[in-house]
Amino acid sequence: MSSVPNSSITVIDLLRHGELEGDEDVFRGSTDDSLSDYGWQQMVNAIENKDGWDIIVTSPLQSCCEFADLIAQEDSIDLEINKNLEEIDFGLWEGLSPKEIIKEDTELLNQWWQSPTRITPPDGEDYHVFRARVLIAFKKIIDENKGHRVLIVTHSGVIRTILTHILGMLDENIFHLNVNYASFSRIHIHHDMSGDWGSLIQHN
Repeated sequence: MSSVPNSSITVIDLLRHGELEGDEDVFRGSTDDSLSDYGWQQMVNAIENKDGWDIIVTSPLQSCCEFADLIAQEDSIDLEINKNLEEIDFGLWEGLSPKEIIKEDTELLNQWWQSPTRITPPDGEDYHVFRARVLIAFKKIIDENKGHRVLIVTHSGVIRTILTHILGMLDENIFHLNVNYASFSRIHIHHDMSGDWGSLIQHN
């Protein structure tokens, strides 16, 4: 592995998967859908002129891992698949649109929109359980790759959770962060006498 110029900094790049095949307006967390052709191109465009990663860590869902695997092979980069980087599981809402859910339970959906970290979809994953697994994975990636450059390929909920943590935002404000398809973010993790702390360098 090659270290970054200042070995007291770890560079973490976050890449969301691109557009998926099928209906756009449905809840898709644990559903393992593939990228559309356009979604694949979105990801290619997002990392154009960006390289130098020492390792790529990806969600196991095909929307992320197929692209990550190709980039890793093309550039001879180590690849790690981490199940804790999967999107939150929406339970019985998986594959349903908000319009379909409203017909069955308008009140619960409205409560979830207002408090996404306090309300759990039926048979879905509790947000605090989700947050814990994501941040455990994130800390492990930092601990194992200090002073290096890491690309994480994952989902919007995972990226929002990491960014709210880095920025010190309230969890309830998670939807205040816009994370489009193929969104690219860069974080610097500083390692000094005060410990490890992060700063957001780029987000789009």
